[in-house]
Amino acid sequence: MSVYAFSLLFAAVLANQAGVPIPVVPYLVTAGALAAHGGTGLLLTNVVAVGAALIADAIWYGLGRWHGRDALLVLARLLRRSTEDVDSAEGRFRGHQAVFILGGRFLPELNPIAAGMAGATGMKPARYTLIAMTSASAWAFAWTGAGYALGNITGQALVSLGSVAPPFVIDALLAIGVWH
Repeated sequence: MSVYAFSLLFAAVLANQAGVPIPVVPYLVTAGALAAHGGTGLLLTNVVAVGAALIADAIWYGLGRWHGRDALLVLARLLRRSTEDVDSAEGRFRGHQAVFILGGRFLPELNPIAAGMAGATGMKPARYTLIAMTSASAWAFAWTGAGYALGNITGQALVSLGSVAPPFVIDALLAIGVWH
């Protein structure tokens, strides 16, 4: 993958995990497929994705620690959610902190709420960081791993059909997933 592709992946993951409603799964799957063909492997791809996710988490966690419940209410308004939704989420969070943060990663609009809630409820930074790193790693590896497997299958299918397409053709076909 090129520096441009890593930059695009970083920006998309950062925006998505910060709460911007853009679909990031196609970026992750495509990045995994490109890693299968580009020889970069999944490690660097996942470092970029996990790093972007953790930056978004740190921003919302910090806002939650700094502004408490007010930060969550602003987020609820941005996501067009009611105050009752915030109250409900806070109740669930207090009862199941680790599960809420781990599961929130897979639901883009819930991730910033989980991070802000962790800060607002006074969760210790070390505990939050450990859970956030675990969830970001599982999330990134799940999607890029699926793309990596898909990239290998796609490459094997092309070879078995007897037509060896140039790598840029395969990459272009896989990148179409980013725009759909």
